[in-house]
Amino acid sequence: MKNRMSRCAALIGTVLSLSGFAQVCNDVSLYKNGEAGKMENKSFPEAPEWNANWGEMEALTPPYIRLSGQKDKAGDWTGLLSFNKLPVTVQSGNLAFKVRVTQKSKFGIWLVGDFGNSAIKFFDLEANKTYSLKASVDELVGKSAKTIKNIGVGLFDVPARQYTTLLVDDVAFSCVVSGMSSEKDGGYPYSDLNPKNASREAKFLSTPAAMTSAAYSDEQRRIVADSIRADFVLSEQEHRQIEEFPARTDLTPQMSRDGWYRNMYFVDRNRLRDSVIANPKGLFYEANEAAASADNREMPLLIGNVDYAYRICSDSTCSGSQFVNARILQASLPSANVKGSKLKVFYDPYFVSTNRNSLPRVEIYVKNKWHTLAPKSEILLTFESAGVQSFKIRLSEGGITVNQTLFVEVK
Repeated sequence: MKNRMSRCAALIGTVLSLSGFAQVCNDVSLYKNGEAGKMENKSFPEAPEWNANWGEMEALTPPYIRLSGQKDKAGDWTGLLSFNKLPVTVQSGNLAFKVRVTQKSKFGIWLVGDFGNSAIKFFDLEANKTYSLKASVDELVGKSAKTIKNIGVGLFDVPARQYTTLLVDDVAFSCVVSGMSSEKDGGYPYSDLNPKNASREAKFLSTPAAMTSAAYSDEQRRIVADSIRADFVLSEQEHRQIEEFPARTDLTPQMSRDGWYRNMYFVDRNRLRDSVIANPKGLFYEANEAAASADNREMPLLIGNVDYAYRICSDSTCSGSQFVNARILQASLPSANVKGSKLKVFYDPYFVSTNRNSLPRVEIYVKNKWHTLAPKSEILLTFESAGVQSFKIRLSEGGITVNQTLFVEVK
């Protein structure tokens, strides 16, 4: 289902896809500026150098991938390149890359997935000339969507005892369906977990973030915990900042993004015991990594839904205090910047930090109507112009409803 907002204050159009994945093309770079990788099924004589620097060679600028060597017998040299952003699902478009060889060569490139090996696209290359080439995805794997796990490269009919170097750079697809594809079906890897469970296995980062230092000492925790049945106790000033934040419409995109992190930091550092909620700092870092891996075109939604208490003065001299129950129910995107006019947002329970049993209801306001974004589904926002843009989001759970305006910088 697709809807577009009329031009209004936010100048934002929004397209919804609440079941399944819309086939929307995104440019995704697999190798640029020396990303790490590995090579499988290699018959090249030498191991790849992933950050080679032989200087600038026309349109080829370091670092780039270097594959070199020589063999006593003539034959084909092939290998399967694997990059951090693979696997991805592609449909139509092109595979673009730069290539250069030190000897006149027949170069081939192909795609590999569960479907096997695609057709090979061959190019006749002159020595010491940089080529910026494209291979049609339709020609390689057909018109249906395919999940790509490796990029195959090769030099064919290489003469015996001829030392040859192949340089490869700027490898990219022009039509990726999802930059955060899973190996199974090319979709976003949603989590089946109870978000109240504080334990999280790292999803997009190999090393989980350290916990925020607690504001209370162990002795203070025991004293406060004896006074109130709460997991977190904040100051009144911290509570006011949390309470006022969702209603603000004067935020910059960076403030909109950082506000969730700051407010959840207030909550988490004032914990009376550890491992009550999923580490907000860890979720924030992982969500940011997920967004970066999709070139800021796809992002999981960060949600905090936490019961806490805050202190207020019980008399005019503030010699005593009392506790008031409250709740933070707020959302955020992990990046202030959006690359291009389209942004796909995922509602993944993994990125909900909560001490409550139910997931919040999430709604997005589009064309004078609220549309529900169910857990484990997606929404595709289409912005009509570059610059600062905004959209409204509503969160509801346990009798509380919070309206927010999220701001982004479209580039």
